Order: sequence, then structure tokens, then C-alpha cells
Amino acid sequence: MSLNVPKFAFRLPWFILDISNKQLITSTIIPGDIKDTKEIILSEAPIPGLNFSPILPGGAGNRKLAFTLPLIKRNNTIGNVLMLKQFDMLRNNAVGLTGVFTGQFESTPQVLYYWGIGSVPLVFWVKKCDATHKQGWTNALGMPQYSEIEFELWLDETHPLYLAEEVFRKVSSLAGMVMNSYDTIKSGQGEKRY
Repeated sequence: MSLNVPKFAFRLPWFILDISNKQLITSTIIPGDIKDTKEIILSEAPIPGLNFSPILPGGAGNRKLAFTLPLIKRNNTIGNVLMLKQFDMLRNNAVGLTGVFTGQFESTPQVLYYWGIGSVPLVFWVKKCDATHKQGWTNALGMPQYSEIEFELWLDETHPLYLAEEVFRKVSSLAGMVMNSYDTIKSGQGEKRY
């Protein structure tokens, strides 16, 4: 019996789809570590005279992603400015690529993202999109050539795509239980499964 996952001859590049501004942002350089957090909310309920405080479950917080993407474009004209301006669109109220001025009630952008997090494509709010321009990495015209973009994305769990993630999570968890049990048994028989 073989439970091997197939290998592919191609690799998807890093990308983020800016839904609100209708632009695809991609890079040949991938992010460093991706921090994926979701707060579990518990509360202690102190009771006078009791030697412990009962724990009350309070739900969960939002899933949040945080990562840094290096942008390197070494040339003597515009440096990495064109890439920076794509990310700059994520820091302002959304108007699309054709709109010029933002309105009072325009929201900040939402993006479609899934690269490197083990999920189906999901819709996130952009919470943080900060740039650090590296000292000494400017060209003759003073344009930056190396910048690091710090991202924080908050999952929109009200979006319909989140339902697909819930199904994917349950199916993958069941498949993981089967594959991990199989690998454990084979490992006990002397086979290396990694």
C-alpha cells in the first residue's frame, strides 16, 4: 500500500492577490518565516475559599499572519520603486487601479492569500504593510534597491471562502490521522518515512 504524495515538476511563485485594487502582486523572492497565530481565549474565575480558579472558555480570536518579504531590485534607474508602489496600494483606502482619489468611506484593502500557510486561498484584511528601506542600498538616483515589507494579515472569517477552509481542515485532519498512523507503524518496522 502506498500513501506517497505526488511530486510536481513546477513550483508556484509567491503571490498575493489584492482584491480591492484588482492587482496581482508577485515576487521571485519568497518571505522569511511566516508566523500564523490564533488566540485561544480562556478566563480564570476566582472563587473565594477555593484553592484554584475554574477556567472558563471564551472562544477564539482571529487568525493572523505576519511575515517579512524582501524586495531587491538592483538597477541604476528606478530600483524597486514599481514593486513598492504595488504594496503602497495596500496601505491606503481601496479605489482600484483606475480610481485616482479615495472617498471618505472606502475601506482598506482585502487580499487573497494562501502561499506557505497550508490553507485554501483565504481572504484577509491588511492590518500592516510597512516598508524598511535598507541603508546603503540606493542607486545613483537615490531610489531604493532593497526594502523589506512587514505584513500583518487578519483573516476575514465572515467571507464565504472561509467555509471551504473549515471543510479542508476537517478532511485534512482525518487524512493526516491516517497517514501519520501509517508512518508511525512503518517507522516502528524500521522504515524511514521522511
